[in-house]
Amino acid sequence: MKVLFLLSSLEPAGSETYCVSLAKAWQGQHEIFWISDRLHFGQSYLSLPISGKAFPAGVSNTFKVSRFIRENRIQIVHSHSRRSHWVAVQAAALTHIPHVTTIHQPPPVHLFSRLFPCLGDIAIAIDEVVSDHLQAHFGRKPESIRLIRNGIEIPAAHPKLPPQGGKGMKRIAILGRLSGGRWQAVQFFFDVLKRIAKSLPAAQYLVAGRVPEERASDLAEQLRIVNSAIAPSTIELTGWTDHLADFISSCDGIVAAGRSGLESLALGRPVLMMGEGGVIGLAGPETWEQALRTNLGDHITPKEFYPAKLEVALRELLGDSNSSGEKARWARSQVEKYYDIRTVARDIENVYKDLCSAVTPAKAGVYRNQRPMDSGSPNDRRPGPPDVWRAGLRPPE
Repeated sequence: MKVLFLLSSLEPAGSETYCVSLAKAWQGQHEIFWISDRLHFGQSYLSLPISGKAFPAGVSNTFKVSRFIRENRIQIVHSHSRRSHWVAVQAAALTHIPHVTTIHQPPPVHLFSRLFPCLGDIAIAIDEVVSDHLQAHFGRKPESIRLIRNGIEIPAAHPKLPPQGGKGMKRIAILGRLSGGRWQAVQFFFDVLKRIAKSLPAAQYLVAGRVPEERASDLAEQLRIVNSAIAPSTIELTGWTDHLADFISSCDGIVAAGRSGLESLALGRPVLMMGEGGVIGLAGPETWEQALRTNLGDHITPKEFYPAKLEVALRELLGDSNSSGEKARWARSQVEKYYDIRTVARDIENVYKDLCSAVTPAKAGVYRNQRPMDSGSPNDRRPGPPDVWRAGLRPPE
C-alpha cells in the first residue's frame, strides 16, 4: 500500500518520531511517502509550508498535495497535525482516497475548528482524553474514532540501573523539547526545585532537549539562578542528543511525559511523569491508570501543577533505588503491553484496510479513483465514489 504521511514539523517532535517508528515497522510491506515543512531523521520528503495558515497557504498546499497524490498513486493519506489535517481532508476529497488522522493532543475548540474539524474518515486518538474530547466538542461518533496509543520500539532487554553520579549524587534528566506547553512545565519544575532542593538528597539535574533560539538566553540565566539556590545539587543544560538511548541509560531517573517518558520506561528507568498538563508522579501501579488516559501527563485537564505532588515524587525518585527500580520494572511491562510499535502498526494497518475495503470494488483492485496496481496505462482512471461516501456511508453491498 502507498501511504502519504502529511506533517507540519518545524522541529523534532513526538508526531514525527511516531511516524518514523511506524515506517520502520512497515518496512518492506508498505511504501511510505512524506510531506512536511521539515523532517529531521533522514527521510526523503517533499518540503511544503504545511504549517502555514489555511488562507492562502493551505489552499495552495491542498492543490500541491493533490497533485503529489495523483502522480505517486497514493492510496491513503495519514495526517498528524492540525494544519496538515486541514490540507489532507481537502486533498483526499479532491483525489477520492481515504483520509486518516492521528490526533496527538486535544484540538483547540473555536468557531473555525468546529466548522472545519477535518478529522478524516477515521480519527486515531492516542489516549482516552483525546477520544473523549473529540466526542464532547466536535460531535465525533465513537465508531469513527480508534483508540490506538503511541507506539515505540521496545528494546529486547534493558540495562540495570546505573551507578550514582559523581560525589554520590544521582543523575536526574528533565527530558523533552523546551517549547510550547513543555516550556511552562519546566518553569514549574525550576520554581519548585528552588524551594525544596535544600531538603532533598543532593542530585545532578540535566536538562535534555532542543532549546528554541528565542529561549536560549532566558534558559541560561534561569539555570544560573537555580544553581545558586539548590547547591550542593547542580543543574545544567545538555541540549539535544543524537544518542538518546545511551543518555537515558546513563541516568538514575527521568522527568518526562509522552514519548520521552515511554522510551525511558522501555529502557528500565524510573520516570517521574510530568507533562504539559501537570504532574502525575512516579510511574507505577497506583499512577498508571492516569498515565494511560493522559499520555503520561501531557493531557491532564484541568491542569494539575501541584508543588506538593512534585515534591513527593522527587523524594521517591531520589530515595530508595530498590523501590523506584521495582516500579520501573513494573512500568516497563506495561509499556510492552500497551505501546509496542508492532501492535500499534498492526492496528493502524487494519484501519487502512477497513477504509480501503469499504470504498473499493474488491474484484477491480482499485482504491477509489486510483489506477489498478497492475495497470500499465497512465490514462487508466476509474470513476471515484459518490460524494456521500465521504460522509462515512458505505457503498451498497
